[in-house]
Amino acid sequence: MQTPLGIDAIFVIHAASLAERRKLIEAQLSALGLRHEFILDYDIPAIPQALRDRMIRGDSLSPAQQSCALKHWHAHVLADQRGCERVLVLEDDVILAADFRAVFGRAMKEELALAAPHVTFLGCGGHYYVPRKDLQAGRLLYRRDQGKFADSYIVDRAAVKRRLQWLEQHGIERPIDHQFEAIDRELGTAMYWLEPPIVEQGSHNGRFPSALVNSHPLWFQALQFRWKKLWRRKGMA
Repeated sequence: MQTPLGIDAIFVIHAASLAERRKLIEAQLSALGLRHEFILDYDIPAIPQALRDRMIRGDSLSPAQQSCALKHWHAHVLADQRGCERVLVLEDDVILAADFRAVFGRAMKEELALAAPHVTFLGCGGHYYVPRKDLQAGRLLYRRDQGKFADSYIVDRAAVKRRLQWLEQHGIERPIDHQFEAIDRELGTAMYWLEPPIVEQGSHNGRFPSALVNSHPLWFQALQFRWKKLWRRKGMA
């Protein structure tokens, strides 16, 4: 078991109550021989009130959103404490593409040449894709002016430090993917998308119900996901 070349750690954001998700992501990563670490601190019942008071701003976030945000924050804290140059962060409901290992390895050749600070999104969160007119033969990573969902991303050391410093000063007041994007925009952290994406989120494609918000029945989520994917892809022509 090892991490891919250029990745110092793989952190999996996980809530202990979601055993089915852990079983699936563990099976996927183990099959690929990828060493990974679950972020188990800060489940809803285990968030220290002092930390909540220090890091959470306002009352717009549900307990589940607070827990998710603090787990992502904790992954950044660990990356910083360990001096990691790059880490891969995955949420526990991700579905990895069949060619994940091969495409990821190719993408890392481009990733290692990117200037710091930056973050690279691997998934299709929100069904955002690079327009076909911008695609270049043999290229996988594209600079974009917005982020994606926080289900799957590579973040480098400089971006980790920027995010942590900002959060220590301002706290968390939005769902963590929106919060990170706002920070990265404000501080000028470069954002890249992997095209084509190699990760889908199981709580969006009908595999799992959402742990953060009320969701439609799984059959409806699956149908809606496929329709949006087709429609968005067509719109990227």
